[in-house]
Amino acid sequence: MRWTQKDLDEFHGRREAWKDVDAEDTPDQGLESNLQQKVLAYCRANGWPCFHDRSRKKNNPGWPDNFVFLPGGVVVLVELKSEGGCLRSEQKSLRLALRWLKHEVHVVRSFRKFVEIIQRELKGEQDEDEKKGRINSP
Repeated sequence: MRWTQKDLDEFHGRREAWKDVDAEDTPDQGLESNLQQKVLAYCRANGWPCFHDRSRKKNNPGWPDNFVFLPGGVVVLVELKSEGGCLRSEQKSLRLALRWLKHEVHVVRSFRKFVEIIQRELKGEQDEDEKKGRINSP
């Protein structure tokens, strides 16, 4: 069997899904719950709904910690990890399945990285609006 370039790209994308974090993400010190509080406060301050399910024992394992709802129908999936935390096998499997469906689950160890991701997603939405003529450029 010969692989097309598309097959190879998809394979590499699936392999990347198993990596826990971005190499550039320098972890915040402290507990994951501290990072969680910062994320929720940031979303609240900006008026973005952020779903964080606190009842871990009742849920299916593997789902991301946060679903952040941004303007334009953009939903950002974020899994928070402390400095020493790593993805469980259920999280890796679901992350892979979601990536296959073109949904990225961002694994974040720092508040700085979280803000970068949100800003990038907001800029992407703004770029799409400009392409569609919904925003008039000055």
